[in-house]
Amino acid sequence: MIPVQEAIGDNAEVPAAIREPRRSRKGRGWSDGTHLYAVTTALAAMVLGLVAPYSPGAGAISAASSGALYVLHRPRLSLAAAGLLGLGAIPVPAAVTSSMFWIDLVLLCGTALLPRHFTTMLLRVPRWSWPAAMTTGALCLFLYFLAGPIVGPILGIVASLCAAFIGAGIARHLAMVDARLLAWGDGGMAEVTRDLLLGRIASGMLHDLAQPLNVISMANANMDYIVSHLDMDEASRQQIQERVGRIATHTEGAAHILSLFRWFGRDGREGDAPLTVHSALDCAIATTRSNVRHHGVAIHVRGAALTHLVPGQYGALQMMAVAALLSAFSSFLGKDGRKHKGEVLLNASLTPAHVVITVDCIDEDGNPMPARPIDGATLWLVEQVAQEASGEFRCVLRNHKPLRFVIRLGRDDI
Repeated sequence: MIPVQEAIGDNAEVPAAIREPRRSRKGRGWSDGTHLYAVTTALAAMVLGLVAPYSPGAGAISAASSGALYVLHRPRLSLAAAGLLGLGAIPVPAAVTSSMFWIDLVLLCGTALLPRHFTTMLLRVPRWSWPAAMTTGALCLFLYFLAGPIVGPILGIVASLCAAFIGAGIARHLAMVDARLLAWGDGGMAEVTRDLLLGRIASGMLHDLAQPLNVISMANANMDYIVSHLDMDEASRQQIQERVGRIATHTEGAAHILSLFRWFGRDGREGDAPLTVHSALDCAIATTRSNVRHHGVAIHVRGAALTHLVPGQYGALQMMAVAALLSAFSSFLGKDGRKHKGEVLLNASLTPAHVVITVDCIDEDGNPMPARPIDGATLWLVEQVAQEASGEFRCVLRNHKPLRFVIRLGRDDI
């Protein structure tokens, strides 16, 4: 089968009749079932919540559906389901006096109001917590039928909370298998996959790029030698040597960028310099500084822990710092294209058990300003890197936007 573009010519425009139809992201969500999962989960939570006055077991399943809906992050849908569930109490008089009904209603409302960053914790909870929650929930649900009017509602609350925890955990783990269920960012999974594949092919491309740089550097050195021995007037010689010097400066800068790429995320660096917190932060700043396309954004690194050695966590610290700095730098460029001035503060401190690095954004008036949120895929990956390095990567939120990034590394000198 001949490709369409080749059949009609390389420079011709593809006719609209044979052009592949483009669907909006919302349309793709319905076609691949992403939105359908959330709608059916909300419907199950609402219907089973109405059945809960007559069957407490249905109320527990409704609570599990609410937990799953929290992971799917559909706050408007959750509020709509909670509103319909509340209105459903009118034709179902038994719901007013049922503790399970009110528990399910509160959980549905909490699904829309709880901060979403708790979902990442579901992947880090101990494995024993799942059978413990299932056992506790089942036991409380069994005792619910035997308990009196005072203890019964308490047991129902515990059983529903356990069910919601299990439902959220199952949905979170399934969502990691089918990542379309989660909102990974404005560009979706295609953008994240592209970035990951670019990282995979970068090593080979960097090797190919290093060869012509070496040739340019050697040719420039030979040119400098030749110019110094040519018979010409001093003004012309000085002009050519200045150009040769600029070429050498830019070549060294390109070689430094290549070195940053080669050593990024690794527990080592070029040369014999010590692997300290300061050097890791300097490399992270040098790697991300080009993301600031305008002047007026200053970077300050300070703290008592800058000289602390982190040989086994050097690469992890670089990756966490880069994730925080990318988010911080993007906050100085508005969605309307306006460029804002300010500064980024990196503070490194020592506690008895940890090295703590904080990243803050300050506007030109000296007030804290929120950074741009990190997409879900990058945030989850960085959190796993931090966990493997005996550390933690956390965003301190204000109005659902990161106000401060906190990097915590376990000290290996104690």
